[in-house]
Amino acid sequence: MKAPLQPGAPLPTTPSEPVASILLVDDHRPNLLALEAVLDPLRQRLVTAQSGEEALEHLSREEFALILMDVKMRGIDGFETAARVRGLDRARHTPIIFISGLPEDEDRLYRGYREGAVDYVVKPFNPDILRAKVAVFVELHRRAEQIKRQEAALRELERQASDEVFRRIMDTSMMGLLFSDYEGRVLEANDCFLSMVGYTREDIKAGLLTWQQLSPPEYEHVHHDAVNELSLRGATKQFEKEYIRKDGKRVAVLVGSARIETQKRNLTYVLDISERKRAEANVSLLAGAGEILSSSLDFRETLGQLARLVVPLLADWCAVDIQAQEGAIQRVAVQHTDPAKVTLVRQIEEKYPVDPAASRGVPKVLRTGETEWSSDIPDSLLVENARDEEHLRMARDLGLRSYLVVPLAARGRVLGAITLAHAESGRRYTKADVQFAEELARRAALSVDNALLFEREVTVRKEVETLAEELKHSEAQFRLLAETMPQLVWTNRPDGHHEYFNQRWYDYTGLTADDTGGEGWSRIIHPEEHERAIETWRQALRTGEPYESQCRLRRADGAYRWFIGRAVAARDGSGRIVRWFGTYTDIDDQKRAEEERQRLVQALERSNKELDQFAYVTSHDLKAPLRGIANLSQWIEEDLNDKMTAESRKQLDLLRGRVHRLENLIDGILSYSRAGRVREKPEAIDVGKLLREIVELLAPPPETRVEIAPDMPVLVTERAPLQQTFLNLISNALKHAGRADPEVRIGARDAGPFWEFSVSDNGSGIAPEYHDRIWGIFQTLKARDKVEGTGIGLSVVQKIVQSKGARAWVESAVGAGATFRFTWPKLEAREPSSPG
Repeated sequence: MKAPLQPGAPLPTTPSEPVASILLVDDHRPNLLALEAVLDPLRQRLVTAQSGEEALEHLSREEFALILMDVKMRGIDGFETAARVRGLDRARHTPIIFISGLPEDEDRLYRGYREGAVDYVVKPFNPDILRAKVAVFVELHRRAEQIKRQEAALRELERQASDEVFRRIMDTSMMGLLFSDYEGRVLEANDCFLSMVGYTREDIKAGLLTWQQLSPPEYEHVHHDAVNELSLRGATKQFEKEYIRKDGKRVAVLVGSARIETQKRNLTYVLDISERKRAEANVSLLAGAGEILSSSLDFRETLGQLARLVVPLLADWCAVDIQAQEGAIQRVAVQHTDPAKVTLVRQIEEKYPVDPAASRGVPKVLRTGETEWSSDIPDSLLVENARDEEHLRMARDLGLRSYLVVPLAARGRVLGAITLAHAESGRRYTKADVQFAEELARRAALSVDNALLFEREVTVRKEVETLAEELKHSEAQFRLLAETMPQLVWTNRPDGHHEYFNQRWYDYTGLTADDTGGEGWSRIIHPEEHERAIETWRQALRTGEPYESQCRLRRADGAYRWFIGRAVAARDGSGRIVRWFGTYTDIDDQKRAEEERQRLVQALERSNKELDQFAYVTSHDLKAPLRGIANLSQWIEEDLNDKMTAESRKQLDLLRGRVHRLENLIDGILSYSRAGRVREKPEAIDVGKLLREIVELLAPPPETRVEIAPDMPVLVTERAPLQQTFLNLISNALKHAGRADPEVRIGARDAGPFWEFSVSDNGSGIAPEYHDRIWGIFQTLKARDKVEGTGIGLSVVQKIVQSKGARAWVESAVGAGATFRFTWPKLEAREPSSPG
């Protein structure tokens, strides 16, 4: 077996092997000299032509192994020259490689391949790669010439009478030679023929080898015509057919026979032309693929046609997948020599969708952009990749024997993949098949990429047209809206230049369009706010941040009114500012109302301060005589201790109780007047700790049970109001328990923006008709002689809670105890509520 050619290495030659002729065509002599220098190591005959016309003259006189031709030439260019070459009988099948100094362009590539080129090289090229490509075509030419020489040698053999010379030639010949009887049984064959068909000499001795056995059924008429010609003329013209090897594979051959009457047998020569047929088929397939791929911009249709072209020339089964933008794998074409197998493939796809993360096959090729192939598919591979028994059965039914997956890659992107597989034919893929498939995929990828670019261009054009129409419509809608708005509306270009004011602007300011040019619009801003407003606007232009400014604008009659100006930047998809939209809103009435409100608040604060002072003085002045009465009663009791009757003592105790109640009433009124008005700085309050301190302060009797729920929240709020609220509710529960085993339970739950607290007792309960009444000031349900109280505690709770924007309520029924609930905000208001 010959060693493969290394890239850039010269072809090995022997004295018996004639050199090949290579035609170099370029209208620039320096380019020809450069090509000669690159190809000189190949040691072949290099013929140059400086025009297409000169090249055609050479081709009409002699044969060439290969043509290397520039595309752009004076006179007829390379494409036209190639078209004329295909019209010459002598040069019709001569391979052409185009060499171009023009930038790579898909249209020129398509045209080159359409004119029959086998390759298209763009300058500057890699000398080693070009030399390797030329070496391949020289080797193909050399083998073709070798076949011709062997055919000539056979004809010479037929003319020679010497059996000894014939036997020596037969044993050493590189083509198959055999003898057969007139019935078609092979009697003798050389090693070359036996290797070609896979039989042995033992098979010949056993009578197993006949022409009928070797010929496929579809070549029956060819065999019959050859037998007739042999009988009539004693020899046949050489003809092409296929043989069936012993292993079932097929081999393409060139056959010729001669009758040896003296020996009553036929002499047949057989040349293996598989490589030539494959090369011809590949060239034909590439040409057909070029026509298909350049025929339409609908890549799904062209890929479907390509799959039909590939089967059965290159594969028994072909599938084409495209990678969608969202990463999904979309199958656009499936072709098989057996239509029933196409149905089976569809069933497998539906039942077992492709896993995009699969470690082999199309998903892997799409991820890596590298070809995956195997000359043989063992059953273990099917078992490894099957998802269940049914999947394995269906995969085996496909009967795949060999496969390859090549990427559709263009401009650095993997667009899809072509999967090829052999099954019924029994063929196996080789490295040469892989290289050819990659070239076919490269051309298909260019077509797909071109089609996608065209689709994208069409889509973008439609989107731009639609956007322009929508923009036009939106602009009209904006103008209509702006003219109906009560604000002064304006728009600016990105540089801040005003381009539009609505009519209300001109009506208010009395300016004209000419007056507002540049920064002329700013002349209506009050002098006190002018510099600040302009600087704020310039800052917005520099940063792109929203603009907001309050200033007074001069009306047409010279009066000023307060406005708030706001503007935001509209940006395109890339974030670039394309326009500013702004308004001026009249806030003069609100501004004056705010000033009035501030005046009233200040007046109210002074009034409240005076009220606090009055309440304190009044409380002090009222308590002074009460303390005197209490002291006087105490002195009377002490002075008349031995003379007082029980009734007198009872009356004095009742007097002191009334004094104490009156003092509590004065303190309650003072607390009520201050509830919700006096504010302090919020702080972090652990509610559980606060409740324990309150219970400790109240010091309930030992038989009393106070239960505080765990996980009480920590609030950032004012301590005194929250403490006062819990203190009043807990003391109220203890005070009205009315039983020997009082219980008080304190709980909390999350209520969204609030915490909801509850204080429950096991007392006698409150009838529903009194649920509202108890919150009123001085309201009690029992006589004050029976239960000590002022009737102010719950009203203070209600007033404190309401000052927090929350609420308080009771849930109770007679004999079922009572639960007092109130809510408290999680976030304390930043500014104290208005006093009052």
